[in-house]
Amino acid sequence: MTTTPQPTTPAPATQVPAVDEVLHARNLRSAAVIAGVLDAGLLNHAGRPDRLPTALFPDVDPDTVQAIWNMAMVVGIWAGKAMLRPQWQPEDLDRFQAALDEAGHHAMARGVAVAAHCGRTAHPADEDLLLWGDHE
Repeated sequence: MTTTPQPTTPAPATQVPAVDEVLHARNLRSAAVIAGVLDAGLLNHAGRPDRLPTALFPDVDPDTVQAIWNMAMVVGIWAGKAMLRPQWQPEDLDRFQAALDEAGHHAMARGVAVAAHCGRTAHPADEDLLLWGDHE
């Protein structure tokens, strides 16, 4: 026989950050598992890793797909090198953020702004209202 969980008293406020961290970590892990399953499914569909680009864009000329894939690899390598730096270069990221924002790429600009704040002394969560929306 199953029982319905009964509501309990809320956790003390001092436990909220710990619970938040555990739940957030579980969500990140769940996202990684889903991404892994999607990756495996894409490879299953393509048959071989070298066929992945054309599997993503079956209706596009293979030479065009290869050119897009080559550019994506350059971007990925740049991002990997940026992640290996001992310190972010916030000023460089600020320039990228401004360029994206000015071009109307607001979601991408917010993502770059979050990364730029990670290299500064203030914690990004201290400014979450500024980064994640127009809250007044």
